[in-house]
Amino acid sequence: MGASEQPAETTRTQERIVPDRALLDRVLASGGEDLRKCMQCATCSAVCELADGHQPSPRKEMLWAQWGLTDRLMADPDIWLCHQCNDCTSRCPRGARPGDVMAALRREGVIHYATPRVFGRWANRPASLLWMAVVAIAMVTTAAGLWQWFGLSAAELSHTGQRTVFPFWTRLPHALLGTVFALLIVFDVTVLAMGARRFWRNLNASSLQPSTDQSAPSLRAALRRILWHDDFSRCTNTRARRTHHLLVIYGMLALWLTSLWVVSARWNPLLEGLVYPLGFWNPWKLMANAAGLAVTVGIARMLAERWKRPDKAGSTTYSDVALLGSLLLITVTGFATELLHFLRMEPLRYATYAMHLVAVFVVLWMLPYSKLAHVVYRTLALVYAERTGRGKP
Repeated sequence: MGASEQPAETTRTQERIVPDRALLDRVLASGGEDLRKCMQCATCSAVCELADGHQPSPRKEMLWAQWGLTDRLMADPDIWLCHQCNDCTSRCPRGARPGDVMAALRREGVIHYATPRVFGRWANRPASLLWMAVVAIAMVTTAAGLWQWFGLSAAELSHTGQRTVFPFWTRLPHALLGTVFALLIVFDVTVLAMGARRFWRNLNASSLQPSTDQSAPSLRAALRRILWHDDFSRCTNTRARRTHHLLVIYGMLALWLTSLWVVSARWNPLLEGLVYPLGFWNPWKLMANAAGLAVTVGIARMLAERWKRPDKAGSTTYSDVALLGSLLLITVTGFATELLHFLRMEPLRYATYAMHLVAVFVVLWMLPYSKLAHVVYRTLALVYAERTGRGKP
């Protein structure tokens, strides 16, 4: 064999793997307790309609989780592209429940990118929910006291003009609630923006696929998939999850729009005369009641699905129950407050209203550390997938 016929020498890069034992322990404790049963047969990747043939998911995530490869998992878009339809779980010959493992990894991703991370991990413990409710009550009570002490409540209640806005409870006027919840939203946006920036940077740094660098078309395509939940319709099991999720998402959006309308009632140029409280037949009131009913039905169906069909719907974890329970508490206390206000049942209506506001406070406070953060991280993963052609033939 001549010199020119010598085989090309292959250059190999050695990489030292340092397993993160703590990650494995957390995954095992938060829904992925059957992870060790995985024997890498690839059945999960074969049956997943969302898996990319070049990036076999969830097979590789099962392996990386067993090895404790935190850096790879936290920069992996596929854990967010998974919608936990549990096609893989229902067909796994070893009962390793890959869908639950992927859900546990998403929870780890939310905590990993949270700021501060230690608070994110603390907030996801069952014992922390009660403390967060106590802190929320203390903060709302303190804010109301300061508002009264500085005379801001009296100033708001004495306002007269073409628009007259009566607060549901004079101790909690709209300006106070608007200020408190606006600060919470600013906090949420800040924490999520910091986490999103780090996640996007890690996605691009770990990418082995060329990017089309077409951000606007990729974002539009990702939003279409989110708005219609197209990926849910590709699942064989639990297809009804698509309807349940759409009810909750669009119901919450309608409730948010109604709240914004009420908060801005004093300055809204489209409103005249007595603008609050809204009458029962007011279009915004009807929309709010319909939206609250949609959220309640969607959450009730989600909970029933998890408890009645654990073999197909996946195990119910604390993070699931905490979020769904909090959202359900918001809608139920909202309807109860409306009914008690109509019946003029005092002080029960005020107590129910306070419970409603505390539940809203806790959900907003927890947003960057709960499953609601999926809205940001899953959107970025979908945009990344569209830019790189991931999952497309």
